[in-house]
Amino acid sequence: MYYNPYENFGNRYEEQPQAPQQEPEQPPKKPRRGLKTAVKCVLAVVVACAISLGSVAGYVWYDSNYGASGSAQTAQTGQTAASTTQKVVYYSVASDGSGMTIPEIYQKVQPSVVLITCEVPATTSGYGGFYGFGQQQQQQTQTATGSGVILTADGYIITNNHVVEDASKITVTLWDGTEYAATVTGADANTDIAVIKIGATGLTAAEFGDSDQLITGELACVVGNPLGESFSDTLTVGYISATERTLTIENTMMTLIQTDAAVNPGNSGGALINSRGQVVGIINAKISEDDVEGIGFAIPINNALQTANDFIKYGYVASRPWLGISVQSVTSEQAAYYNIEAGITVQDVTAGSCADKAGVKTGDKIVAFNGVKVTTSAELNYQKEKYKVGDTVTLTVERDGKQLVLNITLEGSTK
Repeated sequence: MYYNPYENFGNRYEEQPQAPQQEPEQPPKKPRRGLKTAVKCVLAVVVACAISLGSVAGYVWYDSNYGASGSAQTAQTGQTAASTTQKVVYYSVASDGSGMTIPEIYQKVQPSVVLITCEVPATTSGYGGFYGFGQQQQQQTQTATGSGVILTADGYIITNNHVVEDASKITVTLWDGTEYAATVTGADANTDIAVIKIGATGLTAAEFGDSDQLITGELACVVGNPLGESFSDTLTVGYISATERTLTIENTMMTLIQTDAAVNPGNSGGALINSRGQVVGIINAKISEDDVEGIGFAIPINNALQTANDFIKYGYVASRPWLGISVQSVTSEQAAYYNIEAGITVQDVTAGSCADKAGVKTGDKIVAFNGVKVTTSAELNYQKEKYKVGDTVTLTVERDGKQLVLNITLEGSTK
């Protein structure tokens, strides 16, 4: 089961449809942060989605068999894209310029990783944690924890959206124990990236590497706060297990880095690091099942930084292509259950948007995006986000029994 750190991760794009209120199958849900109180109670059953490794990776969703507040369904795994590009690998052997020892990596990165503690609404299921730890809670709010990586010396910190989502109060604790109140600069459920800000200067910003240069088999370290404050500043070590693992979580397709370095609730938002002490990914998910070990995931840092920089500069994700449509997506299972037609149907077109300029009409059924067949909103958005603002693509639609190929020059969002 995939435990993804985001609740209601899907259907956040303007282009994403709202599925029928009752579905025969629900999409996988994003993991959520974990409670401090839960950490102190039971460390046994961790069944969570994308790590909200917040409390573990932030927040983890639990299987309904464990009685958590939300059930997580198995995400779909896509094929890994093969790379034919020769890449340079830096092995962690010694401090000779080609790599660093593991203790050196930790000493370099530790000051740049923070503990994030959030006050969030209490669950209604009676369990103390989003991932099923702890006993019944009666309070209206609860404490959840995650990790973050310092972006700039003047207080900008990158983390997961699911770590800070719905938080009424956010506290950041530096590696030396200093605490600061934090505010959200920007947060995006589609990428599961958020940027928060604290009123501090002279911080140790992380050094960021190039996630496009990663190859399977090279060293991977994770630094974060699994299970919250009790295990803060934890280092785990492994390898890059896959560089491009495509998963569908909460109706959103993401291409993530896979690692066997241990990740747990509270690691969400923490750092995936290469042998040079550079952050190459932001931890955000894991698979947690009785017969599964060592399958964790991170958002490639190149993607994460693009979103983070947009937040700092614009306050929203300006670099994301925006079609300007809303759609209804019906899966084949839903179609059979409701006796309706499967596929993606345009429900609304924003006046003046790139889709409107290209001639997209309400009622059009979307068949393909730039020549690639799409049958769900998740697939549509996944294909769309392979392109940049300004690129010209084709959208194939069915209208009145005929197929039309429309040329669209992608524009960016303005909000």
